[in-house]
Amino acid sequence: MAVYYTMLLGLSLCGALLCVKNRTRRKDGCYLLISFLVLAGVSAIRYDVGYDYSYIYAPAYESYLQDTTGEVFANHRFEPGFKLLIKVLMMFSRNYHMLFVVTSIITVALVMLYYWLYSPNPFISVFLFVVLSQLYCSMDFIRQMIAASIAMFAFPMLKRRNIWGSIGYFAIVILAATFHKSALLLIPFFFINLIPSNKFVLAAYAAVTVAIYFNTERIVDFVTRYWYSGYSLNSQHMKVGFVPHFAIALGIIFLIIFFSSNLLKEQGKHSYLYVNYAFFTFFFAFMGTRHSILDRLSMPFAMLTPVALAAVVHGLSIKLKEQPMAANVKRYANKYSMALAGVLALIVFGGLAIHHYALYMDGHGVSRYRVIFAQPFYKEYVEQLKAEKENAQYIIDGEEPIEQPEDIEVLELPAQPTSDSSPHQATLPELSKSQSADGSPAEITIDEFLSG
Repeated sequence: MAVYYTMLLGLSLCGALLCVKNRTRRKDGCYLLISFLVLAGVSAIRYDVGYDYSYIYAPAYESYLQDTTGEVFANHRFEPGFKLLIKVLMMFSRNYHMLFVVTSIITVALVMLYYWLYSPNPFISVFLFVVLSQLYCSMDFIRQMIAASIAMFAFPMLKRRNIWGSIGYFAIVILAATFHKSALLLIPFFFINLIPSNKFVLAAYAAVTVAIYFNTERIVDFVTRYWYSGYSLNSQHMKVGFVPHFAIALGIIFLIIFFSSNLLKEQGKHSYLYVNYAFFTFFFAFMGTRHSILDRLSMPFAMLTPVALAAVVHGLSIKLKEQPMAANVKRYANKYSMALAGVLALIVFGGLAIHHYALYMDGHGVSRYRVIFAQPFYKEYVEQLKAEKENAQYIIDGEEPIEQPEDIEVLELPAQPTSDSSPHQATLPELSKSQSADGSPAEITIDEFLSG
């Protein structure tokens, strides 16, 4: 974890020098460029960091390289945009790690670009991007975080409230869905976001949330039957829920944004949409305490949280700079200075607390950070895993000709971790159907592994 705290400390010191006193647009841009280089660099040079690194993406890339017929590529569960990205990378590199370098650059570059265009305080937004674990999500849920980073740009389109804004919104959402189909969730929410937020609407949302929370099995059964067919109510993703700490944190963030709605409204007519997005983030995180997979649906909404909180701080700062009537100066200053101090304290200390807890629980498999330099490449990596079965994430045995489909590669997998080891282990791929009764490694085909 030391590398993450060193990274966070360095970015905080840099932000304090560039973005606190005598801020300029150029200084903000310089800070975002430095942040991009640091964050993308830490993510790009990682080695076997993030659960999906070795469970999904490294073996998938190697499988594509060995696919001379194109059958595996055509039938793989990856979305077409991500397949296209891999196909382009394969033209230039046969090293599977190049996939992690490029996806890290894409995700962090999109986020920093959005902060440059739309965040009123990039320093706060970058800080929250790290402490709210969005960086660590991008090191694990690679496709979904690329999709969420693209989908961020649909939010300004939603605020336009005209035909061109609507077309732009749906075009961006469809583009994001070519990397992960969960982005399609934003299509029905386009119409939900047409309803302005007020206390009565949010009270209705709260009632619906409670009703859904205690009837999730029926809804999840319907969704997994017709959409996410790879999951079922018997999978670990459905049977295990996350601990409530993160939902509570996101609930507090929602309340901050909700009670600051007037400040946000002064910064833009449709800034109430930040309140909607904050609520939807909390909603899916709350549902994740019932079924962990539902927490991942919060990502397209959660990506706006660092910008929304930066807008709250910006609004409070503007209020402090205003000159009210002399008789009200003291009361006016006390009101907004205390509010600003309270929000900043929650962002810094609350953010660091949830950041430490997230790394301690290690829900994304990133706490043990290693770099690619001086590490073995793919074949040596596989041999090392064979020799250390207790730490293996996948083991490949043998290689059969592709033209003999009845004799294909076999993967020997370790037993699936149970919820007793960590409340966040539900992020691991669901492999229980392939395990033996005693939990010993099971044998499945490469196609079954990559499609499951």
